[in-house]
Amino acid sequence: MKLLRYLLAVAGAVCLCACTSASTPLAPTAIAPATVSLMMAVGFEPVFYRAFLQNGYESPDHLEPIRILRGPLRVYLRTEDEAGRVIDADSLNATERILIDSAKIWSGDTFGIAEIARGTGSREKVPGWITVKWSTVGVGDRCGRSTVGVDGGYIEFNTSSACSCGLASGVYPRLIRHELGHAMGYYHTDDASDVMYGRAVSSDACDTLPSARERRHAIYAHTQSR
Repeated sequence: MKLLRYLLAVAGAVCLCACTSASTPLAPTAIAPATVSLMMAVGFEPVFYRAFLQNGYESPDHLEPIRILRGPLRVYLRTEDEAGRVIDADSLNATERILIDSAKIWSGDTFGIAEIARGTGSREKVPGWITVKWSTVGVGDRCGRSTVGVDGGYIEFNTSSACSCGLASGVYPRLIRHELGHAMGYYHTDDASDVMYGRAVSSDACDTLPSARERRHAIYAHTQSR
């Protein structure tokens, strides 16, 4: 990790913060070839890092400021959808379990979820909280959406049957991990083996865990932020 901190400092590749709103988009940062080689030797991939942390895959010419959440996190899990319909126990329990397991991964194994509260209210815009809410309104092929790295942000899941991936719960595990990844500060990537891949996945990938490179770069991000 000492080598990693040194390499990132020398490269000047990123500026990590816990910003809650976007500022002026950042220009791509040039990294010296020798430094890139050293980074790659320890598994660092600058192009992937920019995609993962700055939306470089979908918007390579207009990189976002890096804004990863620091923890521990607290989650408010709504028990009703926007129309007041009660969310079934399978969906609530599976969502809670997967959020707890996944937060530790997305934090680079530095923190987890300290508290999960359930109710019919909201903790949106409350620092330290992520609110999980539910919608029955169709949004094309999108089963979820989330704020990106916003303290007091939210995750919203679509409870239509098309988003269950054939499981008993209303939402499938990979979707929960994907939207939590956004909420904690990550963007879409270019490979279907990544949980943060932003396009449709096959039915046999409904319970995919974050890939090795996602885990590695989450560790890099949170190590550097400290």
